[in-house]
Amino acid sequence: MAQALEKLGRAQGAEYRYDTPVKRILTRDGRVSGVELPSGEILDADAVVFNGDANALASGALGDNVRPAARAITPQQRGLSAVTWCLHAQTRGLELQHHNVFFANDYPSEFSAIFAERRITQQPTIYVCAQDRSESTRMVEGERGRERLLLLVNAPADGDRGGIDDATLSTLERHVFDLLERCGLQIERQTGDGVVTRPQDFERLFPCTGGALYGRANHGAFASFEKPASQTAIGGLYLAGGSAHPGPGIPMATLSGRLAAARLAADAA
Repeated sequence: MAQALEKLGRAQGAEYRYDTPVKRILTRDGRVSGVELPSGEILDADAVVFNGDANALASGALGDNVRPAARAITPQQRGLSAVTWCLHAQTRGLELQHHNVFFANDYPSEFSAIFAERRITQQPTIYVCAQDRSESTRMVEGERGRERLLLLVNAPADGDRGGIDDATLSTLERHVFDLLERCGLQIERQTGDGVVTRPQDFERLFPCTGGALYGRANHGAFASFEKPASQTAIGGLYLAGGSAHPGPGIPMATLSGRLAAARLAADAA
C-alpha cells in the first residue's frame, strides 16, 4: 500500500522527504502558511495534511498556534496500546492461519485491568499474525523454515508515564509463550530473531499518544463520532490517519486520506 501510494504520488509530481521531522506548523492570519524543520528551513505551503496523532496538535507539540485544530484527550480517554513481538522463527505443533487469536479464560477482566487498573493481566489474549501464510499457502510440519510472526498483547497507553518496565516485560513474555504452548503452538526463538515494542516505544514513534495505537478509545455508543473530521478550525490544515475519522486500521486510515484529499481539493476550487 505504501509503495503504491508513493509511486502514484511521484507520478503526479509529489516530492518525498523521509526522516525529516517537522518542528512546527506555521500560520499567518489564521491560515496555514507552511512548516518549519528543526534545521530552521521553512517549507511554504497553502495546505498541510497532518497524519500524525491529532492529540499532538491539541497538546501544542507543533506550535500553540495550531492547538485549535483538534480537541485534546486525557490519558483516560486514550485507546489501547500494546506489547508486540516481531519474530523470524520456526513454529511447531498448531497449524496457524494468517490471523490467529488465543483467548485467556477471562476475556472481560483483561479490559477492566487495562482501563481501570492500568495493568496487563497475567493471562492476556494474544493475537498472532503469521505473515507468510494465507489460505493458499499451507506449511507442512518438518518442512517449515523460519517465518515472519507478529505477536500482540493489549496494554494500557501509559508510554509517557513509564510504560512497561523490564521486569514486567520478562514476566509477561513468560506468560505469553507459556499460554501459546498450552494451546499447542511452539515458537522456536533464538537470540536476534525478533524485536519487542512496548507502549513507551510507540510513544516515541507517535508523540503525545502515550503509545495509544488507535487514537481515542471507542467507549460508548457515540464515541466513534468523537474522532476529529478531516477539516480543522485552521484554514488549510487537514487531518488524516488513524486518530481522525473514520478511525484506525489500514482500510479506515486510507479512507481518511481520501476524505482529507477531497476536502482539500474542494476548498482549493
